[in-house]
Amino acid sequence: MILGIVGGMGPLATCELFRKIIELTDADKDQDHLHIIIDNNTKIPDRTDYILDKGEDPRIEMTRSIIKLETMGVDYIAIPCNTAHYFYDDIKRYTKVKIINMIYETAYFLKENNSKDKDYLLLSTEGTYKAEIYDKTFNDLGLNILTPDDEDKKTIMKWIYGVKSSEFNISLQEFESLVNKYMKDKDIPIIIGCTELSVLVERIGLTKKYFDPMTILAKRCVELGLK
Repeated sequence: MILGIVGGMGPLATCELFRKIIELTDADKDQDHLHIIIDNNTKIPDRTDYILDKGEDPRIEMTRSIIKLETMGVDYIAIPCNTAHYFYDDIKRYTKVKIINMIYETAYFLKENNSKDKDYLLLSTEGTYKAEIYDKTFNDLGLNILTPDDEDKKTIMKWIYGVKSSEFNISLQEFESLVNKYMKDKDIPIIIGCTELSVLVERIGLTKKYFDPMTILAKRCVELGLK
């Protein structure tokens, strides 16, 4: 089985998915690892800008990457970008190859493995919030998405673009101060709903209970690759 990764959204997040897949693979030698082809397509326009009516349509370049990967012989495809899943139904029509849906995999994983929690605080791009990418999938499985206020959404967006610029000047105290406002005296789990935030929370050592869709995606890539 050959895994294809539609990368470039952004490059550091793509690298992080690749690293997680390697670390999650039970391997004793090179040959035990997955065969992976990455198309780090940095020409894909910003997904949030398009959803907010401020930028170009990213579906053309995303589709090009998918077709390119299929031509190169991949058996399944992963997309390490939460916001890009807004276009999932549009782009999957252009390939016969299975595209893993990170949003569904996350909701299903939580339903099966974390049944005591129903509410989740989503940290993501403004595009993901506006498009309600997580809401419907989670609601269908009896789970509920909580979102920050508009001011905090903009703060989170600054963090995300900071990571894209390789800037990690966010402290653990600053990060947890924001999320604490939405805990409502409860330990509400956090969904790290942006792959740049996945990189950030590992750097700062987030102590709150959280689930990382990119880690869940990486585990699923390994499971499918070893079948």
